[in-house]
Amino acid sequence: MKTTHLIIVVIILGLMLAGFVQADIVEVPLDCAGIYDVNNPYWQSDFDLGVTFSEISHVYIDWAGEITAGLAIDYSDPDNPYPEDVTVYASLGFNPGLRSTSIYGGEATYPSPEPFDELTEIPLPVNSTWSDLLNGTGAITVGYAGFIMTGGSYVESGSVLLTDAALVVDGMIIPEPGTLLLLSVGILGVRFRPRKEKFTG
Repeated sequence: MKTTHLIIVVIILGLMLAGFVQADIVEVPLDCAGIYDVNNPYWQSDFDLGVTFSEISHVYIDWAGEITAGLAIDYSDPDNPYPEDVTVYASLGFNPGLRSTSIYGGEATYPSPEPFDELTEIPLPVNSTWSDLLNGTGAITVGYAGFIMTGGSYVESGSVLLTDAALVVDGMIIPEPGTLLLLSVGILGVRFRPRKEKFTG
């Protein structure tokens, strides 16, 4: 009978622990605010989300700022410069493909900057995974880029003013071993507490 009870408790414990592995969204601020241009093209940093994942389903950048377009010329008509979009990008590097997202703009509002405040997803290229981020740590690059133009060039580079940014990860969080141990002990303690003797008076 005790063996049967023990098996039942183990099954219940397993189900509870499985349910304790939960989907959650973790956000970490990025200390990358500032101006990005040809003279200050990128920022790089390691990060630690403070949790461990069993799987990661989506990764995003939540960022805000403004983009000022560059001024470009076509070599066939160098006397008529025109505004050209520039880009701010965020990249998590290679695994094995480049995992990057970007926002471009500025042309529509030139010479005034074009504001943005967006949550953009970093897509996974074919054969790429988030396995390197499952331990909650990694490296990120945020930077500026102009468009490569065939038959033209920038005569004035644009710029990006980044006012705020955060890395957002959506995945299945694994609870800490200490939390699992406390849960296990609690369940076993409740199940196997001593029975009270009936008072027959």
